[in-house]
Amino acid sequence: MAPKIDVDSCVGCGTCAEVCPQGVWEIQDGKAVQVKPEECIECGACVDNCPVQCLSLEITE
Repeated sequence: MAPKIDVDSCVGCGTCAEVCPQGVWEIQDGKAVQVKPEECIECGACVDNCPVQCLSLEITE
């Protein structure tokens, strides 16, 4: 399951795209967009590094 994003809170800094090892995120029109959500490995790097905490991840088992 790919992380959920609060688009209204996203500032488009690009940190999620930089730290994601799978390339799930891109910045488009000033906001983070999941371009490959099926590639998410649920590592939490994007969630842990988001400076405005607009990302959340529900770990599936």
